[in-house]
Amino acid sequence: MYNISREEDFDMSEFLEYVLWQLQNSLILVLLAGIVAVAVIVVLYLIHRRKYKGEQKFPWGKIFLWFVFLAYLVIVLYATILRNAGGYRDWNLHLFRAWREAWNNFSTKNWANVLLNIAMFGPLGFLLPLMSNKCRKWYATIPIGFGASLAIELLQLAMGRGICDVDDLFCNALGAAMGYFAIMAILSVFNEKGKRVKAILGYTGLIMVPVIVIGSIFAAYHIQEYGNLPEAAAYSVNLDHLEWNLDCDLSDSAENVPVYRTQIMSKADCDTLAAEIAALSGNEIDMVSYYQEMAYYNFSGGIIMVYYHDGSYEFRVFDLPFEVGDQPDRESIVNALEPYPIVIPKAAEFTVGDDGWYSFTCDQHIDGAVMVDGTLRVHYEESEDHTRLELDNHLVWYTHYQDVPVISPEEAYQELKDGSFAYAEVLKHYTKDSVTVLSCTLDYEIDTKGFYQPVYIFEILIPETGNTDLAMIPAMK
Repeated sequence: MYNISREEDFDMSEFLEYVLWQLQNSLILVLLAGIVAVAVIVVLYLIHRRKYKGEQKFPWGKIFLWFVFLAYLVIVLYATILRNAGGYRDWNLHLFRAWREAWNNFSTKNWANVLLNIAMFGPLGFLLPLMSNKCRKWYATIPIGFGASLAIELLQLAMGRGICDVDDLFCNALGAAMGYFAIMAILSVFNEKGKRVKAILGYTGLIMVPVIVIGSIFAAYHIQEYGNLPEAAAYSVNLDHLEWNLDCDLSDSAENVPVYRTQIMSKADCDTLAAEIAALSGNEIDMVSYYQEMAYYNFSGGIIMVYYHDGSYEFRVFDLPFEVGDQPDRESIVNALEPYPIVIPKAAEFTVGDDGWYSFTCDQHIDGAVMVDGTLRVHYEESEDHTRLELDNHLVWYTHYQDVPVISPEEAYQELKDGSFAYAEVLKHYTKDSVTVLSCTLDYEIDTKGFYQPVYIFEILIPETGNTDLAMIPAMK
């Protein structure tokens, strides 16, 4: 029902900023609804005054509640249907898939999808008991919340305006329940004295259950030593209809393997690096935009992008001297890059592409306690008007953290057959009979806390298409 598309470790300030941004986007609709509501209230007041001639008070409280309720409905309809572009139709029937994906990514994006879907229906559960005494029973309000959510989900599916998601039904119903418990706790203050304390404690306790559960999830993440792997499976897929053919040898034993760590960049770290690069061309940063996975910088001479998760960066700079000679080779490129915050290992493989890009590549090169992985690409061009230097520095330096036990390749293969990997759903729908595993290699993937964790990468041949695909199984026990 509710989606944003940004990825990074969960940041409460960014979460709140996004909520305010969404409210700002819907403000015009709310104002229009408010104007219409005020006009309706004025008309109702005049009719009431003319009919009862002042003998009966106008129900300002009830009218105000309806005003708030209508404004709330406008926001919900905007967030769920009106703001979404048409033509996209999909559904999810895996309960708690969104929660598992939020855990794997532990990002503002994913947790916002969960938390905002809960918060969105909180006002519904809060307002209904105030508007109707019949809704002061849980078996009236909570089903209404579930039914309203179901209607929106089906409407999204019919109109092609989002995902019909069983997780949204659960979160929306939970939000309606929490809103109901909140208002009933408040109303219980005015109950008979003998029942007051018991009712308040009961409703407050029911509110605290999901709060404690969600808080425990966040606490568990911050307590655990390693981060989570975004590419890990959120759920298992039944692949029993497939015949698995093995075209490689798999060991049933495994030894301890190293875990490496990179330095996650803060926004301040990114600012310092960008300022250093811009200063090389005699410029200062004019504007910065902080996105979920990177910081984006503009200045008069070009642009810079710095990635939080590993400190890699890219930039495009105009009119910057870059002397490489008529026949650029490895040495001339290395010398030209000396002013930049770049260290190129001697073991890096140098290649010249047909498109004019020069590349330095390290494939998990280990030198003592350091692993270097990734590629540095450089492109330089001259014209009559200006020169242009393009650089993509994705050479990442990892330091050895400790050795950890891993599962065997045979155990990883069993998880593969059990459908415990990302994109297994695609394999289920597009493969009818059999698949062939061509290879299994121990590789590394960066987790949400900056650790370079060992994983098994399986290369799978799909006979129907003749194409190969890669599947990842986490290796750490």
